[in-house]
Amino acid sequence: MAALDPIDEFSTPEAVLKLGIIDPELEEILKVTPPRKLDLTMSPETVRTIVAGMEKQAADTAPTRGTTESTHTITLRDGHKSEIRVVHPRAENKPESGSPLVVLFNGGGFFNGTNLQLVVWARNTAYLYGATVALPSYRLAPEHPFPIPQQDAWDNIKWLAANASTLGADTSKGFVVGGSSAGASLAVSVTHRSLKEKLSPALTGLFANVPGTLSDPIVPEKYRDVWLAREQNSESPVLGKQAMDHISSMYKPDPYSEDYSPFNLDVPFSEVPRTYVQVDGMDSLRDDGIIYARALKEAGVDVKMDVYPGCPHGHQVMWPQLKQSGKCQVDVLENIGWLLKKSVDRESIKEMFAETSK
Repeated sequence: MAALDPIDEFSTPEAVLKLGIIDPELEEILKVTPPRKLDLTMSPETVRTIVAGMEKQAADTAPTRGTTESTHTITLRDGHKSEIRVVHPRAENKPESGSPLVVLFNGGGFFNGTNLQLVVWARNTAYLYGATVALPSYRLAPEHPFPIPQQDAWDNIKWLAANASTLGADTSKGFVVGGSSAGASLAVSVTHRSLKEKLSPALTGLFANVPGTLSDPIVPEKYRDVWLAREQNSESPVLGKQAMDHISSMYKPDPYSEDYSPFNLDVPFSEVPRTYVQVDGMDSLRDDGIIYARALKEAGVDVKMDVYPGCPHGHQVMWPQLKQSGKCQVDVLENIGWLLKKSVDRESIKEMFAETSK
């Protein structure tokens, strides 16, 4: 008997609420080691310095798998100079027919994070699929509040669309945009913007790891019954109500803006390309992803969703030892391949991830 599609499985209040019950493995860990909470007294500059150091150390110690990296400085709409890091596949991994382009936006609550954050995903994607992977930068709150991150992300996408060939990529072989957390929100934003602006070449895939896509005032009435995570997970580790409010005070989003939510645009969801969404069950943003994936499926989009029950926001980073964290990492790499219409044996991906995790 075929497994039930998670998009259908988690479409009732009862099923969605069960996702917020803490993962038993994590519960045991937290009995010994309480979760770190966001220090609201720490300045954004201090947080950025700490995070940047951690991300650089992780990048420096992770396997390159024979990939090479280059950096490119582009000029955004207001003259700001912004860096794009590009991970290139090694020659023997690059398809003779051309290297697809994958773009990954980092997370960090719109106030921290660097373009090194997702370099491990980028290197593994380049290795597995012969893809050229771009890691853009965007300006951060509170100095650069909403909608500047969205505008920067869109300017990056337009530049990459126009200059892919100079990076060794061929968008006719695939043009996928993705990201994690805040970066996933940016990936969703630019995907819908690309449809409204008729970007050429068009995006062919979207990857959203724990995205934010909604806010209470704009939740469509038909999905209101499963809009439960903000309240249920208000005390969740990592991203509870206190952290959400702190981020909003710096980011200052407009929930009614087209740049904030795909539900605010007049572009039909049916035009969205193939999409892969990941959702954490104990995350304040859980229902943003569930509702978005459901709306895409109802519009006829080829969409997949994986859910990690009882896991807080970004569990694969905070608690990499969890079984569900390992599954999440393998799911990412397998489904970036699905977006590119390529496949690699899942066991091979598991072995590669295990090597990266040593």
